[in-house]
Amino acid sequence: MKKIFVLGCMLAGAFTVSAPQSSLLEKYRNMALEYNHDLKAAEKNISVSMELEKSARADLKPKVEAGGNFQYTGNPMELSVDVPSLGRSVGVKGKNMKYGVSMSLMQPLYTGGRVLETIRMAQSRQAVAAQQAEVVKNAVCYQTDIQYWNTVARQEIVGVATDFRNSMSSLVKTIRERVDAGLVDPQDLLMAEVQLNEAEYRLLQAKSNFETGRMALNSIIGLELSNPTMIEENVPLLLVEDSVLRGNGSNRPEIKMAEEQVRMAESALRLNDAQYKPQVYVGVDGSYSSPGYNFRTDMDPNYVAYAKVSIPVFEWGKRRSEKRASRGQVGMASDQLNRVKDNVALEVQTARLNLLQALEQVKLTGNSLEKAKENETKALERYGEGKTSILEVIDAQTYRENSQLNYVQAKTVAQSYYSGLIKALNAYESL
Repeated sequence: MKKIFVLGCMLAGAFTVSAPQSSLLEKYRNMALEYNHDLKAAEKNISVSMELEKSARADLKPKVEAGGNFQYTGNPMELSVDVPSLGRSVGVKGKNMKYGVSMSLMQPLYTGGRVLETIRMAQSRQAVAAQQAEVVKNAVCYQTDIQYWNTVARQEIVGVATDFRNSMSSLVKTIRERVDAGLVDPQDLLMAEVQLNEAEYRLLQAKSNFETGRMALNSIIGLELSNPTMIEENVPLLLVEDSVLRGNGSNRPEIKMAEEQVRMAESALRLNDAQYKPQVYVGVDGSYSSPGYNFRTDMDPNYVAYAKVSIPVFEWGKRRSEKRASRGQVGMASDQLNRVKDNVALEVQTARLNLLQALEQVKLTGNSLEKAKENETKALERYGEGKTSILEVIDAQTYRENSQLNYVQAKTVAQSYYSGLIKALNAYESL
């Protein structure tokens, strides 16, 4: 089934494709995304980062702790008191066991922004995890595209090899009839039969290559390797509109990740400052203990309410050094962001140029194929009229086969570069 792809871009900047995508390729992309283990791991990483953000937010709430204790002694304390009126000593012995429970509640009032910055860093980590998943998603789609079109190309090459084998078989039959009629040299038949054997070998090789390609595609999309896979018969043509594709890849997940890395570095700078600011907490501690070594006979309840203020005074230059280091990290993150933007711009421009050049190669190889077919037809006619040798016919058929192979390869390369441009523009969602 032949399909024509037309690529275009809206002047507003949003990347669009004006022609429908291959329904089979779209289906296999979705299957690959559902099956891919790296993408599943990336999605789990998002869940992990979400839980870490919840954990960071919990630091805004009061902390409640409970505890218990139990003690036993084999030699408890004894107290002996002389009582003159009784004329003897009175002894009191402590208990062997002591036990109790305690509970404390503490609420941060001011942490210098430490808790809030921790939450912001957790949010940035979550955003980075989401963009990492997007990177994996784009890579999976691109890998699926490449493998799909390579498999389609291998199937088309099987057709080319079959056509060549059939042409050589027909030529051998014609020559054999002419040899039997005494019209041509028997050596012509030998030469044609050699070429037929070569054509049979190429066909077997093409079928083997197709099977390995089909299995590789099945591996990507999560099917059993032995399963038959429906694909298009031929690699379709790509046509680009005069308005060259516009889009700069500014929405690439790699750029968004780098931006979040800058935010994380800035949060780390503020977090470092926060640890040298006053820390204010209020709390309540309560306990309830059994009588024990203190010779009391009743349960002993107790509670304490407190406020705690911690102020760093002198750190031997540690704060200054850490602040300089954090500022350096912010600068490095900014430099990395600029590098990523430059790399994306280069990737987009290179992908666009490669695609346009590939389309020219498709045009050139298509023209060569037409001429090769015409040359083959004329060579067969001349041989039938006895005006040329069998070598010219074999050369013409071989040239036609090579032209077909070049044409298939050019179409496949164009599809690959198209997929590369889609990846560079992060435009899979718009397909």
